[in-house]
Amino acid sequence: MLTALRQSDAVKVLARESERIDKPFQCPTCNREVTLRKGQIKVHHFAHKPPVTCIRGRGESEQHLQAKLAIFDALRLESNVKELEIERDFGISVADIFARISGTPVAIEIQRSVLSASEINARTENYHRLGISVLWIGLQAQDLSTSKYSPSAWEKWCHATYYGRVYYWERNQILKVVHFDPYHIEVPYSTWYEDGSEQSAGGYIKTSKRWRSPRLGVPVLISKSFRPVNRQNWTGGTVVVPQCNVYLDQQEKWWT
Repeated sequence: MLTALRQSDAVKVLARESERIDKPFQCPTCNREVTLRKGQIKVHHFAHKPPVTCIRGRGESEQHLQAKLAIFDALRLESNVKELEIERDFGISVADIFARISGTPVAIEIQRSVLSASEINARTENYHRLGISVLWIGLQAQDLSTSKYSPSAWEKWCHATYYGRVYYWERNQILKVVHFDPYHIEVPYSTWYEDGSEQSAGGYIKTSKRWRSPRLGVPVLISKSFRPVNRQNWTGGTVVVPQCNVYLDQQEKWWT
């Protein structure tokens, strides 16, 4: 995690702006002491001592920390962004970033591989109860320029929740926006002869259940390109979307 409480004055501080001489530090959620880790390569951060049971202490990769800090730093420069806070505690969840953007309260969540669909739904429902719009952002793990892509369960959930859009962090506050088109497979008809030979004659097209074709939209800015939308609950196959407030980009559909 990037922030902790400095015990000497109970002030929430960033790891990059702290020194070991300022210790002890404690976690704002579990109140246990945490260790300041500052090096030459990795993002400066605070770490829980094992065993780790706190929601703040699990599932943050180096890329996750980099994205969180880069988005935070970029939003600090925007005049329409108020009440900006990194790692804001909302009870059952800690938003990576919270801000009031052009008057809209927004929780920005960067996807973690350790989060299950039920946990994502619980967090999303909690933000809805609090009247906060939520923006889930992915960290790209596969090549989105390919025509054959297998979305994870999390990506399928986001695709449904954001009306056919998935957001991925690119740099600073810039996000890639992706729609997943169906992926079609040509299945030939085959005729088998007594000698064991096979001859194809025509065929048919079927839609793959596993594969999709990414279609990129125009990159968007978190502080400029979005609006709040009330999303009604929806269920399709294994995907369940609760009623929620989502932060949705405003560009027109770029797919048919």
